[in-house]
Amino acid sequence: MALGTNQFSSATVVAMVPEVWSTMILEEMHAKAVASNFFTDLSSWVTNGGDTIHVPDVYTNAFTVQTQSTQGTEVTLGYPAQVDVTLSTWLHKYIAFQIGDKELAQLSKSYDFNAVYARKISESLIDALETSIFGLWSGLTTNSVGDTATVLSDAEVRQSIEKLATGNFPLTECAWFIHPYVFWLQLGAIKKYYDMAQSGFKYVMEGNFGPMDASRGRQGTLYGIPIFVSTNVASGLQTYRNILAHKSAFGFAIQTPGGKDVRVQIENRLEFLSTVVVADILYTVGELRDGAAVVVNASSAFIGS
Repeated sequence: MALGTNQFSSATVVAMVPEVWSTMILEEMHAKAVASNFFTDLSSWVTNGGDTIHVPDVYTNAFTVQTQSTQGTEVTLGYPAQVDVTLSTWLHKYIAFQIGDKELAQLSKSYDFNAVYARKISESLIDALETSIFGLWSGLTTNSVGDTATVLSDAEVRQSIEKLATGNFPLTECAWFIHPYVFWLQLGAIKKYYDMAQSGFKYVMEGNFGPMDASRGRQGTLYGIPIFVSTNVASGLQTYRNILAHKSAFGFAIQTPGGKDVRVQIENRLEFLSTVVVADILYTVGELRDGAAVVVNASSAFIGS
């Protein structure tokens, strides 16, 4: 028997078809806070106030080693000048939003609106801090490797390490900060890094290794130096400004009122029948030791083969 031609359709049963809202929320993904977990944190020095942090520098100007050619002669005195390194430019950044009481009351109780958006804006402000720290690459004048027209090579990786080793910086206190594009599409194309039988490199890390582990953005190890991969690594002029650095290269301090990195304040405004949420962070960043970091330039337009 032939089927009829007047079956129920989605349009005719629409009154009984519910719309379903899942309990899952697609939250924004943020880069790990790798720079602020590595470089020198001076926050404890400004917990009681202050607008300028002074860090004495006694390494820039060195003593001269003298030779006593004739016994009994007067020694030659040395007086290398000290340098006053300061951090004094403070950035007060915030995110704010407002939601009416009606809308807030009608939101599904299945969702924790305040918690979700508190995480979102807090992590966005930490991203701002990370971006500011990585932006210090532009002030580095001592060490630079690579260029805008080529991919990062193994030779340039070793040149970068040599610069810090020649400066007598302990390599066990150094780290790589690499953009994902450079890590996966350029370094990842170097055979000696991914062929474990050939080199023994831990290019991609497995497991956790203490305070600088995968939960904090550590991706692997390159020539014994941990690699942190972050989208907050600076870019511009078709170049990623990757960094190899000792922890003393950069310093930062967070002075957000309330003692936390990010402060979140919520206030109900009767005159507007709404709730206002403001999150803020107060911080300063600065270069401490120019020679303690290497700008490792790599093209943002080329892929390794």
